[in-house]
Amino acid sequence: MTCFQCGAPVPDGSRFCGRCGMQVSDPRVATLIVEGAEGEAELERLRMVFAGEFDVERELGRGGMGVIYRATELALARPVALKVLAPGLGTAPRSTERFRREARVVAELEHPNIVPVYRVGQLGGVLFIAMKLVDGRSLDSILEAQGPLAVPVALYVLRAAGRALAYAHQRAIVHRDIKSANLLVDHDGRVLVTDFGVALHAADITLTEAGAVIGTPAFMSPEQCRGQRAGPQSDQYALGIVAFELLTGSVPFDSDTVPGFINHHLHSPVPDLRRVRDDIPEVLVALVERLLAKTPEERFETSSAMQEAFEALPFSEQDRRSSEEALRQLARGDEVPRVLSRALPKISDATTLVVSGPRRRARPWRRAAALAGLASAALATGAILASGRIGANEPRRANPVIVPPPAVAADSAAADSPPPGPSLPTAPPGAATLRLHTIPADARIAIDGRQVGVGSVIDVSLAAGSHRVQVRASGYAPFDSTLAVAPGDFVNLGRISLAPRSSRP
Repeated sequence: MTCFQCGAPVPDGSRFCGRCGMQVSDPRVATLIVEGAEGEAELERLRMVFAGEFDVERELGRGGMGVIYRATELALARPVALKVLAPGLGTAPRSTERFRREARVVAELEHPNIVPVYRVGQLGGVLFIAMKLVDGRSLDSILEAQGPLAVPVALYVLRAAGRALAYAHQRAIVHRDIKSANLLVDHDGRVLVTDFGVALHAADITLTEAGAVIGTPAFMSPEQCRGQRAGPQSDQYALGIVAFELLTGSVPFDSDTVPGFINHHLHSPVPDLRRVRDDIPEVLVALVERLLAKTPEERFETSSAMQEAFEALPFSEQDRRSSEEALRQLARGDEVPRVLSRALPKISDATTLVVSGPRRRARPWRRAAALAGLASAALATGAILASGRIGANEPRRANPVIVPPPAVAADSAAADSPPPGPSLPTAPPGAATLRLHTIPADARIAIDGRQVGVGSVIDVSLAAGSHRVQVRASGYAPFDSTLAVAPGDFVNLGRISLAPRSSRP
């Protein structure tokens, strides 16, 4: 017999499908009908799958990694938070065994700021994690209702989360999904990091397939956006996003699409915290900026060093007591005095590259690393593969070389091609210089809406400021970016490789 829900074979005498949990019946009896909305049907299937082990009561929340339910572990009669992992997260036998092996390590984490994991396993083809049910609220729900928090309260949260991460990273466990929704505040004002059940041992290979992007878009590090391995510095970046959210009430980058988030993490500079609030200490601003550096090397070498930086910030005993009391009230659903702040400036979803001139010297964690992610943005957007570097000592040509465009056959991309025209107006002395070349070789290159070359290497003088760079070719997804340059900069974008348009049936 086969399951009418998913088509999987069902052994004779079984009441439930081992893959999807749907109740099955003999063809000679009446047809089984499961009523209710899609979410209710999903809950009913899980109740069938976990019958005898857990009494699944109701859904508590969901995200890209799975769904969390309130349940009771029947053998011990204790309430648990039961997380069911999304089906695509490593359900092959090898991945399942690796998941179980890593989960056993995670279950051994014992720290006052980490939610205990009781049990990890697989029932009916469903991977699950049973965790302690915390009586309180998640940080994201607190921020949604309250807005930005006072600096001592934010620092209290960050110190607690930092201690948990430093402890886990010392044991080679990387969380991979740090976010405000995974920071819980209980009724005693204690901050706990949850969801370590989807963590990964730093020495092991990734749970998902190579190149897969895993995490929550608003909190993913640039290296995760490229599909690379998430390391301790990835958790540091995500905690930097949480820090920004604690101080401003919102994440630094927002978008309606996953490609938009990825573009921001790879290219967009982090908004200045001082534009939102005036009471944030400079040392805390610098610490958050370091956590949100575009490359892992610019963040802290170890999370223990990160935690030491948090602990070194001024924080009195009175700050601790008042912060703990404020979190107790917030965990109960009460309000505390609101913090006045200004709105964040709107950041366009278009890729923005910020280039620092050779004469400017900044701290390593403040240097713009805008070009570092161009080589892998196509992993999630399917749009571009670009790589480049900025050379402070690149040779300059006295006269820009502009290659006239050859005739290009009309196609679907021709309609949105930039109008042909002369090169950009002569820039004043001290202007910046741009160089790039493209694949395919017949790609049309436009700056500020004017076509300046086709395919080959070009040197173009640009006035200081922002310029729009567009690359288009027949049959390829376009590249569209905003480039910010300073006087005297030499910007070498290197090779910009356009991704072929996906074929449609």
